[in-house]
Amino acid sequence: MTSQNKHVLQGIAAGLIAAVCYGFIPLFTLPLKTGEGVESLSDSTILFYRFGLAALIIGFIMLWRRADFRITRGELVTLTYLAFLSDGAALFLIDGYDYLSSGVATTLHFMYPVMTAIIMMCFYHEARRASTIAAIVMAVAGVGILSWDGGQEGSLHGVAVELISALCYAFYLIRVNRSRAAHMDTLRLVFYILAIGAVIFLFDALRENALRLPAYGSQWVDLGSLALICTVVTNLCLVVSVKRIGSTMTAVIGALEPLTAVGIGCLLFAEPFTWQVALAIALIIPAVVIIILTRHR
Repeated sequence: MTSQNKHVLQGIAAGLIAAVCYGFIPLFTLPLKTGEGVESLSDSTILFYRFGLAALIIGFIMLWRRADFRITRGELVTLTYLAFLSDGAALFLIDGYDYLSSGVATTLHFMYPVMTAIIMMCFYHEARRASTIAAIVMAVAGVGILSWDGGQEGSLHGVAVELISALCYAFYLIRVNRSRAAHMDTLRLVFYILAIGAVIFLFDALRENALRLPAYGSQWVDLGSLALICTVVTNLCLVVSVKRIGSTMTAVIGALEPLTAVGIGCLLFAEPFTWQVALAIALIIPAVVIIILTRHR
């Protein structure tokens, strides 16, 4: 096997790991939200521990690599508003679990490339290609199907919450590439966004009087898994994948994220898999892949 082929395989493997690990978010979040025989934690508390523990792990990695932690005042301002966008995406994603099945919620969150394409066409004068327009129509049709009835999958409130999550993440991705952050070291960028995000959620949890220590070992395991598997491993594998096979292929492999969440929801949490859900997924995921491939030609 040549060195180039080995790099490609490493990139594909890293992309697969990142997508699947991100799809594990419901697996570790739902038991914390619902309690399952123990006291539940608020969304802000869950995300404070998730981002705080992940920032500590990334910080230790940076210390081990003797990386530079220094940032300028301008970079701090940029990182703070990026953290607010990242926090919004994370908060609205898990808030949607209260109204939708986790698989449907994650599929709607995966609309962020569609949101990105719309924003870039409307505000940054990106070319309006027929394939992009057709893919947007497909994705909107998928969202419409999920909003069809008044049952759980059709909850308009839940759909709106997840679309806001996707919108926050779309703005986050756009601003990362069009701000001072674009020239920052990846680990340092991720560390500060996680650390600032943890502080934001700490204040939010204190404001709600909801901050508490997890009372059970199972809760610590879930929080640690969210931090390590769904945050640290995901971010590091994304970096490896983009460097090995490029952002386009990495983004396409990311389609496994909602499929993983749907599978976990159906198999472990007995979430319904209706024909509306199947049809919506069949419209939204191909639409996202089309947009990714079209925008990166």
